[in-house]
Amino acid sequence: MSAKSQLRKIMTVGVFTAIGFGALNIGQAPLLPKASAATGYETKVTSGVNLRASASTNGRIIRLIPTGESIHVVSHVNSYWLKVSDNRGNTGYISANEKYTSHSGTNSAASASTSSSKADRVIEIAKSYMGRVHYDFGTRNPSALIFDCSSFTEFVYAKVGIDLKWGTKSQKNQGSYTSKSSLRKGDLVFFDTIGSNNKVINHVGIYSGGGQFIHNTPSKDGIAINSLTSGYWSTHYVTARRVL
Repeated sequence: MSAKSQLRKIMTVGVFTAIGFGALNIGQAPLLPKASAATGYETKVTSGVNLRASASTNGRIIRLIPTGESIHVVSHVNSYWLKVSDNRGNTGYISANEKYTSHSGTNSAASASTSSSKADRVIEIAKSYMGRVHYDFGTRNPSALIFDCSSFTEFVYAKVGIDLKWGTKSQKNQGSYTSKSSLRKGDLVFFDTIGSNNKVINHVGIYSGGGQFIHNTPSKDGIAINSLTSGYWSTHYVTARRVL
């Protein structure tokens, strides 16, 4: 073999060797640990819950996460939604209601701030309709601004994204119970206005702070602010629910 042929052979072997090492390096790249591998699925679903594409009850359902499955809480969006990821690689939103998960690391300060802000907005909205709304039992007519007590609360809370049902029969069971001594702005307050107070609920208003509440009442044919600490309404108070 001539010197030129030997040189060509050496160069060819070198090129293929380089390609071989390069291919080996390329092939090994996917074996590097992924950042997601460090995710800890530390929260357990305690009751089946829908994983949604957006933080809304109208959000597309990605899947139902069954009871017992572990998930990772990415962030506490607000008092209603958690952003989570599951062990299938999905990221979405689930209800922050404590009945759905074992999650206990909620940002209570942020939640309280969000609730307080919404409560102030609810009260501001309710007050803005003073002198504009009329009362009519069994009526829910937003275009004419004619409501009864519960259709008015439904109307006001809807403006801050809270879904209340029409009727005190439903609203008295929404949210969570709170005592009269622990009332916060934005809580729903309920009354018995027929005869003596035998705790049969038939009227609802919104606690506005300072021992007062705002409501749509037939006695004024519209929006009024009254005291919970003295007078008629204090003796006809029954209970309260926290929906914010």
